[in-house]
Amino acid sequence: MRLGEIRLTLCGLFPEQAHGTRPPEFIAQNLRPIVPFWADLPHCDIFTCFTPDLLHELHNGVFGDHLVSWCSNAFPDGTGETEIDSRFRAMTPHSSLRHFKKGISLTSQWTGNEHKNMEKVFLGIIANTTSPAVQRAAKGALDFIYYAHFEVHCDESLSKMDAAWAAFHENKHIFIDSGIRQNFDINKLHKLKHYTDAIRSRGAAPGFNTENTERLHIDLAKVGYKATNKKAYIKQMTTWLRRQESVYQFDAFLSWAVPGYMSQRVPDTEIETEEAEDDKDETENDDDAENVAPKDCALS
Repeated sequence: MRLGEIRLTLCGLFPEQAHGTRPPEFIAQNLRPIVPFWADLPHCDIFTCFTPDLLHELHNGVFGDHLVSWCSNAFPDGTGETEIDSRFRAMTPHSSLRHFKKGISLTSQWTGNEHKNMEKVFLGIIANTTSPAVQRAAKGALDFIYYAHFEVHCDESLSKMDAAWAAFHENKHIFIDSGIRQNFDINKLHKLKHYTDAIRSRGAAPGFNTENTERLHIDLAKVGYKATNKKAYIKQMTTWLRRQESVYQFDAFLSWAVPGYMSQRVPDTEIETEEAEDDKDETENDDDAENVAPKDCALS
């Protein structure tokens, strides 16, 4: 069935949606009354454009937005946040681990680097207090995250990746049984089942990770916003960025045209960002364990 036919079928099934109403069936199935521009394009499957995103789907998504809060609520007597903070503070300092001196509950927004450091010790944090099913579910999700970070894969590593995700699904019922979740209709959670297929067809997931371009948020957004008066800032940011590009282009021209020319531009060092603070605490071997494939895996 073509996408255009699917659209007509949906309108036939839910005619009230075509008149601007919002039937509960559309909300339950997460449908939107939008006619996409690619609906009638030949040889177009927009879903093949969706690639893995380790930062927003795993670290900040499944782990940061969901797994941490689920496991926290699974602690007995509602002591989750207090107990988790206490365990993070009591963690023995180590050169390859980040020490969260104030716990994790007081901060509302974490970066990807901080989530990766939490993942290294999170299974130990929830041990011996939560239900074994909670620990098995957390282990399955964390194993999947680490397998997804491999820079090379083989059939064995991909099968273990699928097994880790299956282990999470076999034990996730504990969160429903405990009243923590009513369902698992979460888009990011669903997309993870397609990771192995995406890796087989496109290559390892780190090659598509948006964390590589996250630094541009500082250069193209945060610094530009700081240069405005915070009113009608989009127009001011656009003007500021255009002028910066002109300066860079003219500087490149002078470097080419004038022998011995040295740029006098001073980078903006006043912006304090969470990313910069994270970099200070990172150690050289933080990511060693994340990017190593099994020794007996052949390159695919």
